[in-house]
Amino acid sequence: MATKNRGILKSYFETGKRPIQEEFENLIDSQLNIEEDKASEADAQNDQIDNKYLTPKTVKKSIETFAPVKKVNNITPDSNGNIVVTNVSGTASSITGTISKNQVTGLENDLNNKQDVLVSGTNVKTINGQSIVGSGDLSVSGPVKFIGVLSSNFTLSNSNTSQNAFPPSSDAYTLTANKTYFFKGKFLITNGSISHTTAMGWVVGSGLNITSMEYVVKLFSSTLNGISTVSSSVQVSGTAIKVLNAASTAVTTTIEFEGVLRCTTGGVLTPQLAFSAAPGGTNQMKVGSFIEFIEIGSDTVQTVGNVN
Repeated sequence: MATKNRGILKSYFETGKRPIQEEFENLIDSQLNIEEDKASEADAQNDQIDNKYLTPKTVKKSIETFAPVKKVNNITPDSNGNIVVTNVSGTASSITGTISKNQVTGLENDLNNKQDVLVSGTNVKTINGQSIVGSGDLSVSGPVKFIGVLSSNFTLSNSNTSQNAFPPSSDAYTLTANKTYFFKGKFLITNGSISHTTAMGWVVGSGLNITSMEYVVKLFSSTLNGISTVSSSVQVSGTAIKVLNAASTAVTTTIEFEGVLRCTTGGVLTPQLAFSAAPGGTNQMKVGSFIEFIEIGSDTVQTVGNVN
């Protein structure tokens, strides 16, 4: 009985031949036998044996013997090949691969709550309560302003009725509730030579509640491009139309005003003018005339900045 190669074994069964017992025995001995030819764990670890077959169990044992699973910080991987590492100390010169911050216990929470510091170790400050860390633009705004400036002459009515001082594109100033405003302006007016007084006031839109409006108005009259010959100064309370000068035939009028306004509900405020008589000629609010409102605080504010 002996093992034979396939060529010899095939020759036993050529046409016309009758295989004998020994030849059948050789055929059987040349095939693997599930019972007798399986490698034991000892056989699987003996690199001199070359005629045994391996099962998955003996393959695993063989790999563990010849290529044992490596440990990390003396920690053996679990059945899925994962390692949970805790209390790591020391440094690493390089790390390859990708680790998300949420894969490291506690790291994401620590990063989110971290107060960044500059290289010098100084904490990063905020601007108006907003952190400067992160992407995008940081909105930094100064005092809220409303400004109307005429870019061309605005024709005024030749009449003795109240009229809007500015054109529709710049005559409605929307004020916010519970605010205090500084306001000022300058009206550069040309008018006819018929004797008349000039008055100014404000139209209060629906919803606007002004609790106080105090301002001072100065008026200067002159000939065209001439030196002022008449001036007046008036302290005004409220929004009603207020006459600013005695009757005059001067063809140019300059009005300067400045004051403080407080309101509890918001709404629109519109500046107005009124002549006591139709001045005649061409009447205009000239280019360069302006009105400005600057928000300075709540409707009860008394100080802004470091004022004791």
